[in-house]
Amino acid sequence: MGSSQLVTRIRLSVMMFLEFGLWAAWYVPIAGYMNGTLKFSGAQIGWVMACTAIAAMISPLLVGFVADRYFATERVLSVLHLIGGLCLLLASTQTVFLALFALLMVNALCFMPTLALVNAVAFRNLDDPDKFSWIAVWGTIGWIVAVTLVGTLLGGAEQKNFFFLAGGGAIAMALYSLSLPHTPPKGAEAGGDVLGLSALKLLARPSFLVFALCAFLISIPLSFYFVWIVPFLTETKAPGDPTTLTSISQYSEIFVMFLLPWFIPRIGLKKVLVIGMAAWAARYLLFSFQLFPLSVLGLLVHGFCYVFVFVASFIYVEKVAPKELSASAQSFLAFLMWGLGMFIGSKMAGYVGDMYPEGEGHQWLPIWLWPAMLAAIVCVLFLLGGRDVKQEEEEKGEGDPEQPEAPSEPEERDSE
Repeated sequence: MGSSQLVTRIRLSVMMFLEFGLWAAWYVPIAGYMNGTLKFSGAQIGWVMACTAIAAMISPLLVGFVADRYFATERVLSVLHLIGGLCLLLASTQTVFLALFALLMVNALCFMPTLALVNAVAFRNLDDPDKFSWIAVWGTIGWIVAVTLVGTLLGGAEQKNFFFLAGGGAIAMALYSLSLPHTPPKGAEAGGDVLGLSALKLLARPSFLVFALCAFLISIPLSFYFVWIVPFLTETKAPGDPTTLTSISQYSEIFVMFLLPWFIPRIGLKKVLVIGMAAWAARYLLFSFQLFPLSVLGLLVHGFCYVFVFVASFIYVEKVAPKELSASAQSFLAFLMWGLGMFIGSKMAGYVGDMYPEGEGHQWLPIWLWPAMLAAIVCVLFLLGGRDVKQEEEEKGEGDPEQPEAPSEPEERDSE
């Protein structure tokens, strides 16, 4: 690796650190803040937690298209983070549901497209996409630093101080984005239509269709974790600050991030994704026992849950999508996972929580069994119907017309 590539990786790593640090600063404690301090209902908590999902359905497709064709990606990142940061600072002044929801909705509309955009910046400037996890791991470190600061110095989920950390982080990211490697738009050569929906043509391949369906479905049960983990640790009287305890998950994530490039060539992306889906079912079963040692084990499983599902999914898309559809395909995946799937999941988690009250708290056994069963079903579905990238490459060599580099595809684009 040359010195220029090393410098590029460092710059991209700082980008990931800020991106996920500012997200964790508000996204982890907000449910506990609404549940314990603001006394919102489960349905209201579900709506606020669904802000990011609603935004992921509305904005990333359009923003991915704009970044591909008209504006440098780093400039788009700067503008979006500046607006989002101001909304987070204003949110700290709100205690009424509708006002808080409105500000966090605008923030989410600005933030969620940046998840796909930072991936696009990283993949466009890395010499080896399989090393993406080594860049993404700094997002995990940023997440750990943020939740630790919230839990130890800023009053945890009971105080509103986390809004200041998140808003300040977003403004810092807005400034830093202007220093990122220049990632110019591809202009007319970029694929896509006004909403970036050209990525939908990938669904014509059965293998990609199964992958996309399972990526969407697994996002439904995983939403339960983000909605209920802090209230769960609080109500089960876990020792220590609940927000800080969640950082155990990210320490596990770091370890698995470094393992991912070892796993992919040895077992293939399909098995990596199957293990990740199974890990979500296992962790919810561990939580359902409501025993602190098993809860810690459930937090530790997070590394496989997140890395083997989310990071591996983005690598999968990068490998199978044509280059001209890369940003649109990444945005489409973000729409499925962070958008439609997590919207349904967040709403379901909120209503399931309201179904099982117990005094001033909740009955956690049935709440965690719901997502455990859903995750297990998705795991079996993908195990039976999914296919690995290596299989696609082998069939492509035999002339499979469904593959991304098949000779017929340029003719299809011309005819369009």
